[in-house]
Amino acid sequence: MQSILLVLFMGLIGAVIGGFTNYIAIKMLFRPYEPVYVLGRQLPFTPGLIPKRRHELSQKIGEMVTRHLLTPDVFKEKIMTAETRVFFERLLKEQLGNLKDQRYTIGYLAERFNLDIDSRLNHMLEEKIKAELTAVADQYAGTALSQLLPEQTQLALTEKVNRASDVLLEKFQVYIASDKGYDDILNMVENFFTQKGKMIGLLQMLMTPDAIAERVQREMLKLTEEEKIKAIIQSEVDKEYSRLMQTAPIDYISEEKVRLLINRSVETIKEKINIEYYTRTPLYELFPEAFRYAENEGMDRLLDTGLARVADSMPAILDRLHIAELIKDQIDRFQLSFIEELVIEIASKELKLITLLGFLLGGIIGLLQGVVALFI
Repeated sequence: MQSILLVLFMGLIGAVIGGFTNYIAIKMLFRPYEPVYVLGRQLPFTPGLIPKRRHELSQKIGEMVTRHLLTPDVFKEKIMTAETRVFFERLLKEQLGNLKDQRYTIGYLAERFNLDIDSRLNHMLEEKIKAELTAVADQYAGTALSQLLPEQTQLALTEKVNRASDVLLEKFQVYIASDKGYDDILNMVENFFTQKGKMIGLLQMLMTPDAIAERVQREMLKLTEEEKIKAIIQSEVDKEYSRLMQTAPIDYISEEKVRLLINRSVETIKEKINIEYYTRTPLYELFPEAFRYAENEGMDRLLDTGLARVADSMPAILDRLHIAELIKDQIDRFQLSFIEELVIEIASKELKLITLLGFLLGGIIGLLQGVVALFI
């Protein structure tokens, strides 16, 4: 009877030792959290395995996740599924519907971000127009008219100038032959007699002012028919035209007036464009064709193109996100107690079985030792 009790006692002792050993081993995975020092020396196996290797562990977990779990191919495959397409299609339709129903405007959307869109756009428009007009004015202000005017315009002007002597003489003849021309000549003759006094007054005794005026009128009409007069007039017109074509806009308008003209032009253009109309009109009314297109064939094209580009860009996106580093940093932020609770919660059943296995193996070993001890 004593032999049986000895065997059983040794089996019990072995089971307690085996189970407690496994329990301590499991705890030593996490405990202690910090190194333990005795007499200035660090005790072995402190800190626990996971606290000691936590940075290596978090790095390996991050690398494993990015290399084998969250790979670009996995994301690409998920993005190109029918479920993802249906989700984004429904989302886009809802957003388009909200834009129409809520009558959102550019101004409203800008106000959500605390942006004074009217002032910004007006300022940008003013600066852009002023810069463009100033650049044009600076570029062409000193350029001769012969270089500024288009070739067709210059040809038309030259044709007009070549006929200038004929036109001028024709107008002059019409004027001289008219009653108004005769009256003006008569008035000039009478004024001449009045101003020159008695000496010229003797001439009046021979010819009346009317006769003199008629004689002057005839002579002037004859003069307009002379080719030499026509050539002289045409020559002077040609000289003046040539001089005019060599002048530049700056010769006729000062820089100050140019700037004033630019400022007035800017204000006029701003009034014509009317930025406030575009920022206060609902987007659906502002771009009706775009909304209709987006609701029909544009939706399919947008989804096909957008999802394909996102899928193709996943390697670059994931590379820039540094998923492995994000996972490592997140794990490193966890408290060791939280990691311990998390592992125990996930593997509590298995850890209990390991402890029970320690009791079982220890008990079996203890029983075997007891039996061996009986024969020694």
